[in-house]
Amino acid sequence: MTFGVKQNKKSVFLKLHELRYLTYIFPIVQNQLAKYTEAMADVMNYVLSAINSTTYVSPPLSANKNILYYQLYEAIKTLM
Repeated sequence: MTFGVKQNKKSVFLKLHELRYLTYIFPIVQNQLAKYTEAMADVMNYVLSAINSTTYVSPPLSANKNILYYQLYEAIKTLM
């Protein structure tokens, strides 16, 4: 991939194999973004309940299954 600037215009040049790679990974990235967007509310609720806790807080049964809550809890505690 190369970048170019011509008369105040920016451009990107892609080689065919780079374009194929991007078209291959785009649905994967799109799927991950959808999963993260769906989980946002559950993650925020969990963070708010875990901040004041001294022991691991189990997520509710209805919580999104795509989040590793134990790792999230550990990350929260290292920041606090």
